[in-house]
Amino acid sequence: MNKKVLVTSMLLSLGTAAVADSTQDEIALLKEQLKMLTAKIEKLEEKASNNESKVAEETSKKSSSWTERITFSGDIRDRFEYIDERGKDVRTRNRIRFRLGATAEVNDDLSVGFRLASGGDDPTSTNQTLDDAFSTKGIQLDLAYFDYKLTDALTLTGGKMKNPFYIPAKTPVFWDGDLNPEGFALGFDNDGWEGVLAGFSVDERSSADDVLLFGGQLTKTVELGEGKLVAGLGYYDYQELQGSTPLYDGKARGNTLDAAGKMAYDFNIFEGLIEYKTNLASLPFSVFATYYQNTEADDLDTGYALGFGLGKVSDAGSWSLGYSYLDLEADSVYALFNDSDFAGGETDSKGHILKAGYGLRKNMALGLTYISSEQDQSKATQTDYDRLQMDLAIKFK
Repeated sequence: MNKKVLVTSMLLSLGTAAVADSTQDEIALLKEQLKMLTAKIEKLEEKASNNESKVAEETSKKSSSWTERITFSGDIRDRFEYIDERGKDVRTRNRIRFRLGATAEVNDDLSVGFRLASGGDDPTSTNQTLDDAFSTKGIQLDLAYFDYKLTDALTLTGGKMKNPFYIPAKTPVFWDGDLNPEGFALGFDNDGWEGVLAGFSVDERSSADDVLLFGGQLTKTVELGEGKLVAGLGYYDYQELQGSTPLYDGKARGNTLDAAGKMAYDFNIFEGLIEYKTNLASLPFSVFATYYQNTEADDLDTGYALGFGLGKVSDAGSWSLGYSYLDLEADSVYALFNDSDFAGGETDSKGHILKAGYGLRKNMALGLTYISSEQDQSKATQTDYDRLQMDLAIKFK
């Protein structure tokens, strides 16, 4: 082999080797870059998956938080009623009451609530009589309010609200149990002391001064023996009632009218109350008394109630029994807002209320109420008014 051929062969061999080495380096570099790219893609996919999980978790939390802040509740009651009023035919009727409401926590300090109820616009009844050839029945706005917790001890409530005042044994001498006043109330609760200051709009008038009600109540709860004693005072001042036509439907309901058929007196009412709560043979037991006096009336200005309650209806087999005696002179309280069942909703009356309840199942109970009363106590002739109510009540949340 000549030198020229040998040199050429050597150069070719070196070139081939160089090309081979270069190709191996490039392949190794590509593999490394591919490995890095794969790792980067995996990280991006993991991050995307984490973001999706986080979004889903936050969405779930928001959804859960929203549902947890709103609470629904309601009840339905079917009632058979028997009414025997002297001088009139005995009356029987079937009535239902349906209520559905909700409360929502806006934040830690503020909540709002509403409730719809059956019946018409009667301020002291959400009962609906079953009559009128199967006609459809009305639903009204029964509650619409807010509760704003100003401090640990003070709460401001506004709107159409539940009655903010303490009612011993829930006996409706002054306030019917279905009455929901409208306006503002400032509640206080601290160390056994509870108080309410309220201003209610009773009737707005375009051509005369509005009828308003300003009231205040203070109660103190103390430990006494094996139970608790609640004692309190209240004062309620109606504005612009005297000289006006009786509100809502023009009926006096036992209050005194002047010669023109207008309200003869205003109503500035003093209240005293006391209730003792304890257990009797492992059953809740309470005994109470309330007293009212209208300082604006010339006569027939006082009323009172006293009674007891034993037991509480909760689960199946539980029971309750209660008794009250009421005596309301004609102008002791404003008649439109007191118990609409007792004595046909009239003052100038007295009598007895006997109640019993029995739990059929949880949130399902039977109730029995018998009212024996007399109307027209200040007149020459009194009128007997007896009422029997049998209820089936179901609550739900």
